[in-house]
Amino acid sequence: MPTARSRARRRTALGATLAATLTAAPLAFVSAPAHAATTGLVRVDQAGFLPGEAKLAYLMTSAKVTSAGFSVVDSNGSTVQTGTVGTTSLGSWNTAYPAVYPIALGGLTAPGTYKVVVNGGVSATSPSFKVAQPAGLYGKFVADGVSFFQTQRDGADTVPGTLNRKPAHLNDASANVYAVPSFKSGGSDEITNSDLSKIGGPVNVAGGWSDAGDYLKFTHTTAYADAVLLASQRALGPAAPATLDAEAHFGAAWLNRMWDQNTKTLYLQVGIGSGNSAGTFTGDHDLWRLPEKDDGDTSSKNRYAAAHRPVFRANTPGGQVSPNLAGRVSAAFALAAQVDAASNPTQAQAYYRAATSLYALANTANPPSTLTTAVPNDYYPESTWRDDMEFGAAELALAAQKLGENATPYLTAAATWAKGYLANDKGDTFNLYDTSALAHADLIRAIAAAGNPGGLAVSTADLTADLKRQTKVGADHAAADMFHAGGNYTDFDVDSHSFGLLATEALYKQASGDTTYDGYATQQRNWLFGANPWGTSFMVGEGTTFPHCIQHQVANINGSTDGTGAIPLGAVVNGPNSSGIFSGGLGGYESGMKKCPADGADPFNAFTGHSSRYVDDVRSWQTSEPAIDMTASAVIGAALQQAVNSTGTAPADDFALNVGPAAGSAAPGGSATATVTTSVAAGTAQPVALTASGAPAGVTVSLAPATVTAGGTAALTAAVAAGTAPGSYPVTVTGTSGGTAHSTTYTLTVTGTAPADGAYEAEAPGNTRTGRAAPVACPDCSGGTRIGYLGTVSAGTGSLTFQGVTVATAGTYQVRITYTNGSAGARSAQLSVNGGAAKTVSFAPTGAFTTPGTVTVALTLAAGGNTLAVANPSGAAPDLDRLVVPGTPG
Repeated sequence: MPTARSRARRRTALGATLAATLTAAPLAFVSAPAHAATTGLVRVDQAGFLPGEAKLAYLMTSAKVTSAGFSVVDSNGSTVQTGTVGTTSLGSWNTAYPAVYPIALGGLTAPGTYKVVVNGGVSATSPSFKVAQPAGLYGKFVADGVSFFQTQRDGADTVPGTLNRKPAHLNDASANVYAVPSFKSGGSDEITNSDLSKIGGPVNVAGGWSDAGDYLKFTHTTAYADAVLLASQRALGPAAPATLDAEAHFGAAWLNRMWDQNTKTLYLQVGIGSGNSAGTFTGDHDLWRLPEKDDGDTSSKNRYAAAHRPVFRANTPGGQVSPNLAGRVSAAFALAAQVDAASNPTQAQAYYRAATSLYALANTANPPSTLTTAVPNDYYPESTWRDDMEFGAAELALAAQKLGENATPYLTAAATWAKGYLANDKGDTFNLYDTSALAHADLIRAIAAAGNPGGLAVSTADLTADLKRQTKVGADHAAADMFHAGGNYTDFDVDSHSFGLLATEALYKQASGDTTYDGYATQQRNWLFGANPWGTSFMVGEGTTFPHCIQHQVANINGSTDGTGAIPLGAVVNGPNSSGIFSGGLGGYESGMKKCPADGADPFNAFTGHSSRYVDDVRSWQTSEPAIDMTASAVIGAALQQAVNSTGTAPADDFALNVGPAAGSAAPGGSATATVTTSVAAGTAQPVALTASGAPAGVTVSLAPATVTAGGTAALTAAVAAGTAPGSYPVTVTGTSGGTAHSTTYTLTVTGTAPADGAYEAEAPGNTRTGRAAPVACPDCSGGTRIGYLGTVSAGTGSLTFQGVTVATAGTYQVRITYTNGSAGARSAQLSVNGGAAKTVSFAPTGAFTTPGTVTVALTLAAGGNTLAVANPSGAAPDLDRLVVPGTPG
């Protein structure tokens, strides 16, 4: 029987463990041979260095040395620099390596490939490394990190790559929804129920990314990963690799499937990790196989692990959502809206609506005591949510500014949640469990773009100060560590945290212009890519030594075991962890696992020290399993460092745009005026071209002058023609300067009497019914009657067509449909206006067929009379009570 894999990733906040990890840790008893010659190893950042940054390598020796020198040799074998190894040891790593000496390479600035050769009291040669510009150094991390996301793709749209990925889990397109089961106590993912309990479906949850080395898919981790990919794309602009845009949108599309706006349901997870105690069904972690095998797995025992993976909800339809989830998923949607605002405004608006509709359901008044993250929660135990709410609101504010929506409510909300975070939640740094650094930085940007309004709960100075605090947490930790590690390598997620420290330093530098921590940021990259006790990079494919045996099924089965050929390029593993977590050994191999390393050896064990161990073995989930959140942290850390090191600290030219007053009114035949004000948000003043869009028929909006220099103003005049329909109309005012655009909204109210809403009863004599459709008594329905037996069932088919749905003005109307649905799950119906293309609408349960509910549907109607046909050729439709059509479109 296969050995089940553990999956829990418990974490301790970096700030909370700082004091403990700064104290001396017990050394590992790895003995050196008696009276042996002194041996040494050079640890260096194998990815390389930027030309102008401080460069440091480390010499680990088996005994103290006093007279070692070094040479730097280029790829031609020429010596380009010589020097003396530091004579004061930075400390003892373990008994085998009781001395660690610094090697300063400060004079090395010319681009090229080099090695460090140590001589004198000890001989050693480093792996090769390069000196390169930011795009060449950091850009490779970004592109390779995106490559790992391509490896993780699920569904039909896979990218074959060197690992020969194939379409997988196509059955997820029609998956059933189940109640969250019960689990054994003590953090176990073993299910105690005899079976899962179906509560809904089918739903389409195909696509997305497998979370780690397994094939589970989580909304919680995907939202974090996708948000930071989108933020990375935004930060790099034209310098972003072409693959980044496609991958970020692939993730956003899956999140959009997990969020059903019609039923207001957020789906949380696809798949289960383990089976049940009775052994009647298995989970994903009980099998070791290629993902494309799952759809064809006919084993009843594997039904939930493979062919028919369960889906779990984060909320009841229309119910409130755990605020950490609502915030971070909304942030991902809002970032997608920002990225698409200029190139695809229609799609941007759709993502913006998804973000606002989900954010509105956040349960901040009474958050669940255990925040919702996964099933079980112990996979990803999160304790903070205000950071995610700030994150979501900050990104919504930026999206609103780009799309000409009202950003003020989201600016206010973001500042409020930022204040709450500062008062209650400080302690961690940027990673999957704490998004505050990116939230702070983007709230600073949103406040500046809004013209630095007063009255917010926090100031930009408050936010910048907390970015500095988070940077300093890592810097203080690094200052006390002999390899200058800012992360805690005796706990989970040190690599993710360390890449997060890189990102936070860049965000702080952008916000403040403070370059004090540049050297510290370099040290974190050095540690991650080889300047650590183990002498390995923790990102697959980077440097000479990197993980070969990650706990990843596709890589293990289809890939190499020696780091050559087919590898999961760009994957970031957990990294070193507490040595105590290996007290029970690595366990056995699952059925189907390829043994890796092939000889079962552990070459890194010689470097276990300071209560930390790193194992590169397919069984070592504690250190060698990759995950999308870890790799996403690497992508954004690299992207932001590339951005700040490519442009220095000088901010790009930017401007802010406002209109005042923000609203006005005029009667038909009159006009309204306002002033458009621009200001310099960053850099120097540049010309800003002004345009207005979105005015209704009969309204002409002019701007004079049409181009101003940032800091100038223009007059907005909205002329209202006679006969213009009364109503409130949002007019988008957009300013464009170079490749930057910002928008704001002016609301024009045309006074007069608006046409009344029109109500149309389903049972009205003029309507057309076919087949089984018939009136049914309904005391609580309008008119006491509803039309039932609609749709297609075994007994036959029924449809209803409303006749004479009349509006004065052609346009899109928010039609309210009153219906009843006594079924346990949602019913759907196809709506066709005037015989046009059908639109499928979902109708959530109302509790009983005598209890009405309402759904609002956007329908495009022609001026005059219209027909609306309601049918369902493939299933039962809801019973219908009536339609209410607003008097005006909107």
